[in-house]
Amino acid sequence: MVIGAGPLAAGLGFYQVAVAVFPLEGITYARLGILLTTFALTSVLLSIPFAILSDRYGRKTIMLAGALAGAMIIPIPGISSNFTILEASAVLWGAGDAMFLSTRNAYFADTTTLAVRTETFSLSFMTFTLASGVGSFLPAFFPFFGTDLLTAHRITFVALGIFALLTALTVNRWAINKRPESSRKGILPRKSLGIIMKFSAANLLIGLGAGLIIPLIPAWFLARFQVTDVFSGPLIALSNIIMGITAVGAPRIARRFGLVNGIVVTHALSTIFLLAIPFCPTAILAGALYVIRAVLMNMASPLADTFLMNMIAADERATASSFNAVLWNLPNAGSTAVGGQLLTSGSLSLPFYLCGSLYIASIVLFYTIFHKSTRPASGNEHVT
Repeated sequence: MVIGAGPLAAGLGFYQVAVAVFPLEGITYARLGILLTTFALTSVLLSIPFAILSDRYGRKTIMLAGALAGAMIIPIPGISSNFTILEASAVLWGAGDAMFLSTRNAYFADTTTLAVRTETFSLSFMTFTLASGVGSFLPAFFPFFGTDLLTAHRITFVALGIFALLTALTVNRWAINKRPESSRKGILPRKSLGIIMKFSAANLLIGLGAGLIIPLIPAWFLARFQVTDVFSGPLIALSNIIMGITAVGAPRIARRFGLVNGIVVTHALSTIFLLAIPFCPTAILAGALYVIRAVLMNMASPLADTFLMNMIAADERATASSFNAVLWNLPNAGSTAVGGQLLTSGSLSLPFYLCGSLYIASIVLFYTIFHKSTRPASGNEHVT
């Protein structure tokens, strides 16, 4: 199940850098921000209903539907550059994302013990980011395609869509339709609502800040240094590959510093490098700082997933994951549109400063709330 997500992740990784060429097809930075916002908002709006169904009836069917949706949508930018069609595909891809990713963490929590859960989330993060890195690296080969840049993108979009079908086949073949031993009634995760809201309050600030610039990094490199995804694609690929490799150290960080301190330290160090990026005079130096920032920031992801899943009741895990995703993606989606407007207006440094300020606020809030939290003794216990 961990390895099987790779083909879908490769398509997502390519899309993240390929959006940088959309302006070359007549789509403005502002409209690019709208596309990314549409994807995020759709994922937000649909993640909770799909998660509730997952908690009640099992994970497999919903994950399978999400994988199929992603595989069908990835080729769309390779077929059409019409903004309306791309907007519609963003809606459908957001639905697939809501089904697949909001259920995936709960599936791994259900099928692992507390003793190996951190290692499982680290392996999952490593595999997903490495595969995403491979997809992001593909534009580096486009100069050797013997065709123009836009045609190379279209061919790759279609090929990756076909490749992503392997993820759906993996889910269908190997996923077990495990349900929580007790299935709750109602919509709200009442047993875990307190911990969800506290955790998500800090995560909301991260999402709000990240949306201002992180999804738009390829476009920022184009606007600041006039380099396309032939440069930014391999750059983001490199950051994903290093993230995947360094994720194996997440369990060691957890054992040495604890989950809370590990999250705080990696986020704080990442913010320092983020704030230094707009001062860089060259694309190469900015790219190096971006890679370091990305690795440090995302090294905390397996720790945060483990921390949240450990504290959530078993029959509320998918819903808890979705509530957290909603409170991250909603501000993230809105701020991406703002970030697109800032880039369009020529404000190339301000998004970094605003993002860094919100990251600092999140770090302080998270540590204040959780620095006394202890790891629960079993996966079914939760603390507030």
